[in-house]
Amino acid sequence: MTLLVPHAAGGGTDAIARSLARAVEPRLGQPITVVNKPGASGAVGMTEGLNAPADGYTVIFATVEICLHPTMGNVKWTPADFKPVMRVNFDAAAVSVKADSPYKTLEEFIKAAKDNPRKLKVGGSAPGTVWHLAALGLQEKTNTQMNIIPYPGGAAPAITDLLGGHVDAITVSAAEVGQYEKAGKVRILAVMAPERLKGFPNVPTTKEKGYDLDMSTWRAFVVPGKTPDSVVKVLHDNFKKGMESPQFVEFMEKGGFGMGYMSGDALAKFMVQQTAQFKPLLEEAGLAKK
Repeated sequence: MTLLVPHAAGGGTDAIARSLARAVEPRLGQPITVVNKPGASGAVGMTEGLNAPADGYTVIFATVEICLHPTMGNVKWTPADFKPVMRVNFDAAAVSVKADSPYKTLEEFIKAAKDNPRKLKVGGSAPGTVWHLAALGLQEKTNTQMNIIPYPGGAAPAITDLLGGHVDAITVSAAEVGQYEKAGKVRILAVMAPERLKGFPNVPTTKEKGYDLDMSTWRAFVVPGKTPDSVVKVLHDNFKKGMESPQFVEFMEKGGFGMGYMSGDALAKFMVQQTAQFKPLLEEAGLAKK
């Protein structure tokens, strides 16, 4: 079996895929080969996976971008062309600053943004990807004007620039800045989630601060749309058991990744909601296909 990861090796998506593959292999009774196919923020790998034989031997580890690319006109498919197996995790965006930043709270940061239009530099990820949209969403909900800087390389270079003092804040996931927060190098002002995160119980949500923002990345198994339901069920049951294994649970907890199981049926509805949620942000940013 091939587990196709549409992002580069070494990132969070790749790490979760490899850990879960190791947990599932003994249950399936066959090796799982993890293949990285990065490019165009996941579009290259997801397109290749969609075009694979619909026999269950190629599984795609999709991310939230599966709901963004169709609106942007980057691909000729929609999420409905895939058959969802299950969601594995979700990681909420966070507003993070350097530990020695003058902004101790989200309120202070927002006030500074209002007092200094377009001055505060906020790093996200590649244009049209979730952490870039998180920055745009923060700007919209707080009625501020920020200098939003996209990072085609994703969270890693954004974090590097934050630590180097080149940006005032970043809007990547709490999980991705968690190790720096624990090391005392980063302060997380808020998470963009409906409720506080288990791994960061002392960090308030944007909702608590009066801003209805729910921005997160998530990872899920999908297969080509014509894959038989009986095959999808076998995949679901084995991957779910792997997800519940002590070794995978420990990996997720140590990495600060959020567990977020969702059945295939629920995931299908969720992807429709996500596509609708992000569409106006993409349109406002001029990233939607006209």
